[in-house]
Amino acid sequence: MGRSVNASEVERTVSAVAERALHHGARAGLAALVESVVRLTETPGAALYADGRCVALAGVAPPVPARAHPLQMMKHGRTALVLGTPCVDTGDRRHLARLTELGSALLACREREDTAKAEHKRLRLERLRLMERLAHRERAWSRAAHDLRTPLLVIQGYIDMMTKGMAGALTPSMQRYLERMGRAAGEMNVRLQQRPSGEDVPAEDLRASLSATFGPGRPGAARLELPPGPVLLRMPRTSSALLMRTLERLLSGAGASEVVLRVDAPDGVDAWRLLVQARTQLPLPSRALESLERLGRRWQARVSVQEGPGLELAVMLPRLPG
Repeated sequence: MGRSVNASEVERTVSAVAERALHHGARAGLAALVESVVRLTETPGAALYADGRCVALAGVAPPVPARAHPLQMMKHGRTALVLGTPCVDTGDRRHLARLTELGSALLACREREDTAKAEHKRLRLERLRLMERLAHRERAWSRAAHDLRTPLLVIQGYIDMMTKGMAGALTPSMQRYLERMGRAAGEMNVRLQQRPSGEDVPAEDLRASLSATFGPGRPGAARLELPPGPVLLRMPRTSSALLMRTLERLLSGAGASEVVLRVDAPDGVDAWRLLVQARTQLPLPSRALESLERLGRRWQARVSVQEGPGLELAVMLPRLPG
């Protein structure tokens, strides 16, 4: 080997290699490691092997581990550092062993990076697949809504004509039938205006979103009174979290204090009731309230507000049997 390895140089090398790996990835760190070994030892070349496979090389390729002299190699687990010339000095071998250990750590980092990249690629492809599926469903929904809207307009026109007496007087029985038809047509029209929520949306436990937004230590912490069992909604976690953040913004804008959030299931109603009671210093912000009502309509929920000496806000969310 060309010259002795200085301990302080090894410390600086370890820091420099680690910093390069941190900023540019484990592969760049491995390349910097073998280049530093060549520079420190002035050997013609150096290579780092993992399970007998070369993963980094600098200078003239040294012999493979199976043919290298024992004094040319430093090992750490499955990792071997091979020099172009033998290293006889015990102190130098100790310093090189530390660099070999660093190489082993960098190889473990590289494996984690490769795993993360593969997972990122899988998630990206899954996202593209879901976007394509969603676009297909949106197109199918648009076609179905367009096909249904024409006969619906005809039905509504017929109901209006009959209600105005253009076809003669109506008996009480006919009036009841027309009112029923009008309500059904109105409900269908509302559904056609809404985008489908999708049958494949997983059930979401509202307690998780409430605790994450209003639990102890949160900026809008409140007293939570929740059922012992799951509060299941047919709503994805992102939507329930958005609903809770909008509610938090609404309460914050009104200067709410002594906030109590209670969840129960009223008798005779197939819904969960989220009841909010609080003292407020200001009127409820109109934009936040509109956002809350818009989110409620998106998931067939109803929002009601009573403002007096205190605030009482109720959100009726469709209940999924648990």
